[in-house]
Amino acid sequence: MKVKAICFDADGVVVNPQMQFSRLREEKFGISAQTTRSFFKGKFNDCLIGKADLMTELAPYLKEWNWKGSIEDYLKLWLAADHVIDASLIAKIQKLRAEGFICCLTTNQEHYRAEYMKTEMGFQSLFDQLFISCEMGIKKPDVEYYQYVEKHLKLAGEDILFWDDSLQNVTAARACGWQAEVYSDFEQFLKKLPNYIL
Repeated sequence: MKVKAICFDADGVVVNPQMQFSRLREEKFGISAQTTRSFFKGKFNDCLIGKADLMTELAPYLKEWNWKGSIEDYLKLWLAADHVIDASLIAKIQKLRAEGFICCLTTNQEHYRAEYMKTEMGFQSLFDQLFISCEMGIKKPDVEYYQYVEKHLKLAGEDILFWDDSLQNVTAARACGWQAEVYSDFEQFLKKLPNYIL
């Protein structure tokens, strides 16, 4: 069935390879993923739905992690290190837009990175619509997230194709009646895409 809109996750899909900052942070500053887990499993989730400010919540953790610089330095390094865009996928998305498909970014992000993605990474102009959790007040895989997208696109779930590297998010999309695939790499994407657009 030919879909009308195609939604792409950011990290692990359009932003790929991901987790560059996580690796840099451990290799250069000795701050491991295990060390930061409590923050990302806890307070960070409030930042993702716009209920908390990242810089405010992060400040006390940076002291625990023995970060020597300022919080601004940390955030600047984070944003720059994870500024990795899959040029091949972006080029394909522009072709899909030219062919009449509505292409959207559907991502869980806090405010600072959301703004960075819009401006510095150019996503504001590279997609027809941006659905960012911190601006919506809800995040994937909550059912309300998918309902919000449907409402704003004015489309039924079956008219939307969703690509995400998280099986949990894909399963939730399918439960809402969306067409959905787990994204692994660009080659796999090209192979499966014709099933939905031809």
